[in-house]
Amino acid sequence: MSQDTTTPSNDLGWDPTDPHGINPHDEAHQGHFIADWRMQIGILALLLFFTAMTVGFYNLEQWVETSFEIVLPKWINIVGAMSIATVKALLVAAFFMQLKYDKALNTFVMLFCLFCVGLFLTFTMIDLGSRHLVDEYKAPQITSGGTGIGLNSASADNDFAVVISPKINTGGMSIVHFARLNGNSKEHGLLYYREHDDEATFWAHFYDGHAVHRDELDEHDFFSQLGFGHHAPTSSSNASHPRHGLTPGLFSDVYPGAHATESHGNGH
Repeated sequence: MSQDTTTPSNDLGWDPTDPHGINPHDEAHQGHFIADWRMQIGILALLLFFTAMTVGFYNLEQWVETSFEIVLPKWINIVGAMSIATVKALLVAAFFMQLKYDKALNTFVMLFCLFCVGLFLTFTMIDLGSRHLVDEYKAPQITSGGTGIGLNSASADNDFAVVISPKINTGGMSIVHFARLNGNSKEHGLLYYREHDDEATFWAHFYDGHAVHRDELDEHDFFSQLGFGHHAPTSSSNASHPRHGLTPGLFSDVYPGAHATESHGNGH
């Protein structure tokens, strides 16, 4: 008796012995896309080409500025570099990440994430690009501050479009106290009031509302003279404030419990 080894047939039009077969009647069971090696090599060649184009675009900008002694607007560099980077990102996402052959939902999720990143960068650029509208000194690039480090740079060179911080010498003083002495475009500093023999007015305005301790620039102790000394905070469960001097009775020769012991011994 012979055994039938033929593949059983069915009405669905697909081979049940092939787990990766395609069922034309069921869209939920689709075959996995396998990228051809020639396509992958082609995409890789395109990515390398656009990488070389990015370097060439940068060198072209430098050559134009040097040869013609001009300064190209920053938007040219941004548009050129970001355009090339966008094309490279689309190639990687579409073919190497296979979003082109995947569900549209995955592409939507990726685009939504990119939109959120773009939204964050947009608000950041709006903030950086409009700070000079409030305070003019905030227009240059951000440099190290707080202790005066990085503020002793050379003056800006007119031959280059480089924003360099203004030459400020704090003399080793912190930038906070330096600004307090010299003031700004809106308010006069302590030196101005000292020149006009009106230092008390400066400290009255300075201590008003936030007087917690005497400032080290207050050489004549206007903190106490103006009556702000009583605002000095005491320690609590939320904050600890140092107090100077000895605690009364801390080093007393009499043991604190001696009187109580003596009283009990006398029968009181």
